[in-house]
Amino acid sequence: MTKIRYAALLISLCTALSLASAKEAETAISLSAVSQEVTGSSAPSEVSTGGSQTTTPSPEERTIEAPEELPDAALEENLQTPDLSQLQPEELSIEEQAKNLQYGIPMPWGHELFEKYRQYYLSDGGRKILLATMQRAAPFMDYIQSKVAEYGVPQELAYLPVIESSFSPFAVSRSGATGIWQFMRNSIVGYGMSITEWVDDRRDFMKSTDAALNKLIDNYNDLKDWPLAIAAYNAGLGALRRAVNATGGDTDFWNIYEKGLVSRQALDYVPKFLAVASILLYPELYGLELPSSSIKWEAIPLDRQVDIKLLAAKAEIPLDTLKLGNAELHYTITPPENTHLLKIPADKSEQVKAILSDPSAPLVHYEIYKVKQGDTLTAISKRYGISISMIARVNTGLNPDRLRIGQILMIPLSLQPLQGSGSSGGSAQTSTHTVQKGDTLYGLARRYGTTAQKLANLNGINLNSILRIGQKLKVPAAP
Repeated sequence: MTKIRYAALLISLCTALSLASAKEAETAISLSAVSQEVTGSSAPSEVSTGGSQTTTPSPEERTIEAPEELPDAALEENLQTPDLSQLQPEELSIEEQAKNLQYGIPMPWGHELFEKYRQYYLSDGGRKILLATMQRAAPFMDYIQSKVAEYGVPQELAYLPVIESSFSPFAVSRSGATGIWQFMRNSIVGYGMSITEWVDDRRDFMKSTDAALNKLIDNYNDLKDWPLAIAAYNAGLGALRRAVNATGGDTDFWNIYEKGLVSRQALDYVPKFLAVASILLYPELYGLELPSSSIKWEAIPLDRQVDIKLLAAKAEIPLDTLKLGNAELHYTITPPENTHLLKIPADKSEQVKAILSDPSAPLVHYEIYKVKQGDTLTAISKRYGISISMIARVNTGLNPDRLRIGQILMIPLSLQPLQGSGSSGGSAQTSTHTVQKGDTLYGLARRYGTTAQKLANLNGINLNSILRIGQKLKVPAAP
């Protein structure tokens, strides 16, 4: 019986050893497979060690050795979940990252001029230019980007004013192009803008933005290519149409670029713009901290003329803010028509509306002039430096050819140039003006951004003093 028990125990021991060997082999095979999957290598049939080759021993040649006992600490370390947070993929260069980003207009990576402009604008000097330009853009970007989204055009177009005007609404080119989007006089027809003795809508950031985006859309609908549409914004749609026709209908701008079928200025305009846009779309990639949009604007209709200097003081809005938002005005006074829209910071909306709704609140400075014998409207307009049509518009029902002695005329003294120079300080610097034929204190005051009374006081003369040709007058120096 005892022999049977020993035999049974021996059989059990052999079985256990066989199972353990099988499990060990299975584990070895599975680890080998995982290693192959990670490294992409195939399982070797031979193990190379120090240049010699050793074949895998057969099961009969194997000897079973007891494994060394692992310390408890090593076992615990083996069971812990590994920290993979420090394992980063190979870092891409900034240029490689830039190429992997999304753009509304394909960027011409590798194009010589495009890359040169990128290199320039990413230099220390170029970065300063971009940051200064986007600082000027801050009051307008919220509106421009909202319109870009509304029209569904490539977001890059929001940055076109960078190379057009550096985002200055008062910018005027040598050829006369004006405003943020640099419209010529003959290019505003059909785009909701006008130029009058009161306003130049090319300087209106709202109207000109809508006009520019519509013009670019019209170019794209005609040419079927955004780089071509952008080139047409610079050189004119006709020039780009002729270039496309010269290629037999090829609407790829870069083919037209290689063939030089339009002016060099227009050809270079596109890669320069795209270089700027490629950077400003993703400023954080290049370590550029752009200013956020600083003002949300609201346009409110007026039912009377308003001197924005008076409104700024009453509503506690910086005058420069109102000048910037209403740069289309020739003067600090709004047009007499009731169709004008005044742009104000949205957070001042209720305050401004309350002021405008108060009929007793004076919002324009007028001088009351009583017509004397011998007066003509021409003489009165020269005295005050105001056109006859302006006086006529302010004085409803006035017949310029039939002035009556004793008739009362309202002369708007708020009619100061929007961009006039001047200073409110008593120690302001002055320069000298030599009186010429037709000069008046009122006209000179508007030219130099001050008032006739201040100009009279500065020169120690009476407001009604007659100026002599050749007379030297002190006037505020330009800032």
